[in-house]
Amino acid sequence: MSDNQVDAFRFTGRLIKKIILEAIDNTVPPATIPWAIPAKALADSRVALLTTAGISMLDDAPFDMEAERNNPVWGDPSWRKIRHDATSADVAVNHLHIDTDYIKNDINVALPLQPLADLVAAGVVGSSAPNHYSIMGFQGEDSSTLENVSGPEIAQAMHDDEVDLAILAPV
Repeated sequence: MSDNQVDAFRFTGRLIKKIILEAIDNTVPPATIPWAIPAKALADSRVALLTTAGISMLDDAPFDMEAERNNPVWGDPSWRKIRHDATSADVAVNHLHIDTDYIKNDINVALPLQPLADLVAAGVVGSSAPNHYSIMGFQGEDSSTLENVSGPEIAQAMHDDEVDLAILAPV
């Protein structure tokens, strides 16, 4: 690996890396990638973040890791709102497939709230959305609830918050 490359599997471990790479090799890519040309300049846009790290506010229900422990091919398809001013002290991180210690020490590892705030302060980004969003990236054998229920609900919440652009922060 060259000095310029990022190791996408640095925090996953060898087994998870192997599983993911095999899944990618056995997946037929979709016919089209969902994409839209931004209607506004970035400096005029409200931006929301979406992480796959299983982050929840402390006063919200955590993602259901116990059900996943009992059924390893199931992943919690629900979602959580994360306040734009949340810090590591304000959140819980529930995910069986990543090392959550990094996120517990610095939320920006998985949900780059401070870098987004810095871009807003510098005038590069118009504004941060009042809420950001978190899902559990691992969905096991069935992602249909995430696709058909949670995804549209998150899209509606972003619409309600007048979000212009969403950035996916996968872990």
